[in-house]
Amino acid sequence: AEATEEKKSNAPIKNAAAYDKVKMEDIVSLCKRRGIIFPSSDIYNGFAGFYDYGPLGSELKKNVKDAFWTNFVQCREDIVGIDSSIIHNPSTWKSSGHLDGFSDPMVDCKETKLRYRADQLFCS
Repeated sequence: AEATEEKKSNAPIKNAAAYDKVKMEDIVSLCKRRGIIFPSSDIYNGFAGFYDYGPLGSELKKNVKDAFWTNFVQCREDIVGIDSSIIHNPSTWKSSGHLDGFSDPMVDCKETKLRYRADQLFCS
C-alpha cells in the first residue's frame, strides 16, 4: 500500500495568478515590518542601494550567498571566487569608461514590445 501512495513534494505549488496580485510595495512593507531588510539610514533619507538586515534578513542573505558560492564557484572548475568592494573612487569608474560612454545596446521585440540587452539575447 505504501508503494502506491503518491510521494508528497515539498515544492511550492505554482500558481501564476497568485503572483499577479502581489505588489513590490507589499513585499517591501512586509520585510520592513518583520525587520528582514530595510533601506539603510531610512529615517535620515539614506543612500539608495544600501540596506540593513535584521536577524532573519542576515540569515537569509547568508544562505543565499552560500548557495550561490557553492553552485557557481565550488562546483565549477572554470570559475574562481573573489571578494572586492563595489564602492570605488570616481576615477576608477572614469578610467573604465563607465561614466563617459558606457552603454548596453538594447533590442526591442516587435511582438512583445519588451526591451532586452543585446548581449543577453545571444546567451539564451
